[in-house]
Amino acid sequence: MKNKKIIHKNRIAVLALSLLTTSSLVMSATYEPSTKNDSSVNQVTGSEGSTNSVSTLELLQRSELEGKKSSYTEVLNFVKQNKIKEAREKVTALIKQTPNEAEFYNLQALVDIIEKNTFAAQQSYQKSLQLNPQNITAYLGLSKIDLEAGDLNKAKEYAIKAIGINDKAIPAYLLLADVAFKQKNNAEVETVLLNALSKVKGKIEPEIEILQNLGKFYATQKQPEKILTLSEELLKRYPNNSQALSMLAGSQIANNKKDLAEQTLQQIIGQEKQDVNHRLLLAKLVAEQPNKEKDVLKLLDDAIAVDGNNPQIMVFKTAYLVRLQRFSDATELANKVDTQFPKLVLGKLLKGDVFLAEKKLDKALEIYQQVYKIQPDDKVLFTLADLMFAQKKAPDAVKLLENALTKTPKNGAVHFKLATLQQELGNNSEAENHYKAILAEQADNILALNNLALLYAQQNNPQAIELAKKAYDKSPDAAAIADTYGYILVKKGKAAEGLKILEKAVIAAPTSNDIQFHLADAYAENNNKAKAIEILEAITKLEFTEKVQAVSLLDKLKTK
Repeated sequence: MKNKKIIHKNRIAVLALSLLTTSSLVMSATYEPSTKNDSSVNQVTGSEGSTNSVSTLELLQRSELEGKKSSYTEVLNFVKQNKIKEAREKVTALIKQTPNEAEFYNLQALVDIIEKNTFAAQQSYQKSLQLNPQNITAYLGLSKIDLEAGDLNKAKEYAIKAIGINDKAIPAYLLLADVAFKQKNNAEVETVLLNALSKVKGKIEPEIEILQNLGKFYATQKQPEKILTLSEELLKRYPNNSQALSMLAGSQIANNKKDLAEQTLQQIIGQEKQDVNHRLLLAKLVAEQPNKEKDVLKLLDDAIAVDGNNPQIMVFKTAYLVRLQRFSDATELANKVDTQFPKLVLGKLLKGDVFLAEKKLDKALEIYQQVYKIQPDDKVLFTLADLMFAQKKAPDAVKLLENALTKTPKNGAVHFKLATLQQELGNNSEAENHYKAILAEQADNILALNNLALLYAQQNNPQAIELAKKAYDKSPDAAAIADTYGYILVKKGKAAEGLKILEKAVIAAPTSNDIQFHLADAYAENNNKAKAIEILEAITKLEFTEKVQAVSLLDKLKTK
């Protein structure tokens, strides 16, 4: 069975070809509605898998403080600047000066949370409630702490108390939705958010905040048509409002109505002459169409004219020029970015991308090495490793990754990269060790389970089925995961069971010829020779990873 790589495309040919059409830095064209997202470090965000991202800092920022606003804001600003020591000193002084001010204990709770002392934070919030039983921020903070601790009943109780104080408190509804989401009660998530929407109708900003969260939820449920309907209703209430139009554009894209989205985005930029984000989004949509180069470049140039210091525009334009194979223009722009933003590695990364697209691997390697010295991160690290591998310098790639691992021994991404690289080199025992290291920290890591199952299957290790099943149980709708489990079942004598799973995998990924080959093999094992031959005759006319094995199986079936 051919080794698969589910997350990282490690074959350099694939990497290089992908960069002919897009930069490694470019954001996807998937619409992400603008949110009130604070850029401060150490934000306490929603727990993983939640439907919203209301931070503890944001809860405090929403508080109404009137006379004490100046001192309060000073602490928040320290937090935003990651000056936690100064924030602690200031809030301690404030409490000493005014020990009966409830809001100062909320500030103290924020600092406690940043310092990862949730017990102290709970005490701070409780003290705030002793001083002011109607303090909604304290209830919200306690709800959030309990949500992240997994005490869903308490989290729900505190959120409901907050709503009892103010039935238009959006964060409380978002916390209730998170509780329902964690309880896998999807109907309740929708009910809570729709109820919140009804409470804030008539005020566009809170309406949009709720709609954004509904959009995220409907995306997880694969029901994008619902957010489209709600967005259309929003625009009826606020005709020609740019925020409502933006929400509609995102919903249209989510529903693959890109022609309508283009019209909506054109309307926005027609109304908002200084708007950059929607011009960039429109450029990304138009760039998907053939023979639209002039339109795309005009949109980007117009955006640059409005905001010449926006690196996102530069990144996308450079990537687009690379896609057009206008390498000299792309290099010129990358150099301009490097000059314009000398403290960032952005320009150098772009130059590296251009060299990679031109297949000038030596120059690309040199640039990325410079970048990695200035700002080491996994993405650049993996690109360097891929380049070294492409240049037949596999030992250097391994050494580079191992050196990175000594600094962060529990970095699962680096372990995974090393594992797949070692498999590529045929060093299965080394690969196994890295997969085990990942699973020691993340027992349910689907990718590690899947690839280790493949490795064990090649070695006839009986643990292969167990690991593949565990991955499949965690992600049954992922075609590659289902393919692994189904094909291992077929090869381990459970052909009927494996066939059912492979049939589902093919439905999920109908253009994957490798999965088609595995399905044909499964039909052969289940004595359905005609069906197997039908599939094999179709796919052996094409190029794919396991074509040699497919041709061999077809010859074998025809000679029987």
